[in-house]
Amino acid sequence: MTPEETVALAAAALGRRLTDPVDLGGSRRSRVLRCAVGEVQPGATGAALPDGTTTVVVKQFLDAAPEFSRESVGLDVLDRTPELYARDPANHLLVMSDLGDLPTLADLLLGDDRERAWQGAHAWARALGELVGRSRSAVGDARERLAADLAAEELWDLQTVIGLGLDKLAEAAGDRLDRPAVEAELASIGGLTDPGEAAVVWPGDTCPDNAVVGTDGWLFLDLEGTGVEHASAVAAYTVLPFASCWCVFDPPAGLTDDLLAAFTEGLAVHAPQLAGDPAWPLQVRQACAVYSVLAGFWFLDSAREGRADVGPAGRSPSYRQILGYRWRWGALNLRDDFPALAAALGGAAAWASETWGPDAEIAGYPAFAPA
Repeated sequence: MTPEETVALAAAALGRRLTDPVDLGGSRRSRVLRCAVGEVQPGATGAALPDGTTTVVVKQFLDAAPEFSRESVGLDVLDRTPELYARDPANHLLVMSDLGDLPTLADLLLGDDRERAWQGAHAWARALGELVGRSRSAVGDARERLAADLAAEELWDLQTVIGLGLDKLAEAAGDRLDRPAVEAELASIGGLTDPGEAAVVWPGDTCPDNAVVGTDGWLFLDLEGTGVEHASAVAAYTVLPFASCWCVFDPPAGLTDDLLAAFTEGLAVHAPQLAGDPAWPLQVRQACAVYSVLAGFWFLDSAREGRADVGPAGRSPSYRQILGYRWRWGALNLRDDFPALAAALGGAAAWASETWGPDAEIAGYPAFAPA
């Protein structure tokens, strides 16, 4: 499908003429365009847009992908996100409000203003905690819609993916991985797989480039991973930091502690029983352990191939750098709760260092570099 066809479909869904499409990037599975809004289409009712609306963002998933259903649900049930104006399920297309060209958290962290980056990240973490705290009333609706729209294999099956992650960890850790012992340790994460009252709706990809800051605070974009998870699975993004993302560098001392505290404060506004649970710190560490296992599943094959950039060229670390960092972090920070897993991650980190040398070392965030 061509961009022109995408614009035509979006205009039909919105009931308004759309012109002057500008490519905003998208991905291999989606097309994202900014379009100027014109008059109501002949014979159409036309969407009721806020006064002063001159542009909209059109996002079309190019395959019959689960991401359309996930993003559609996220836009419906999560606030501090773009406003959904129209959708075309048959063509996996969404028309939403245009938030403009605002700075992202990635822009701040990769910039040169330490104070702005730290304070921005702190505010982002608190806003994320509030976002998922407010979502708890929508958990049932989101879960039902996702179950109805997605095939079984498209729903998150944590235990299956952990097994795949351990397979990859074994490739790097060798005999340092005592798999029965690690599996016994990971059996403690049952609350993550069945979160009960701790369940929240979240965007699923709460990465620094998927949040923009305006005059009224942080807004969250790219909801194509929307799902229902234990709140600690979201909190872990403040600790590692950024579990599944490309914008991963070595944070300065104290930053991730501050981010987790800010997230927990935000969560407590709407879900004080979760944030105040004595088990909350352990639950967050359990989520971090899971992400440390999944890192190999996500990144090892690409790291072996020597792929240079996880994200945008020139801004992103390599797969080897992220994976080496993830494994070293887990080896150091999971020793008390998951000693067998920490030993395996340490073995994998040593293998990465021996195999890739300096290519497995990661730098700090540019915003916090010494003057």
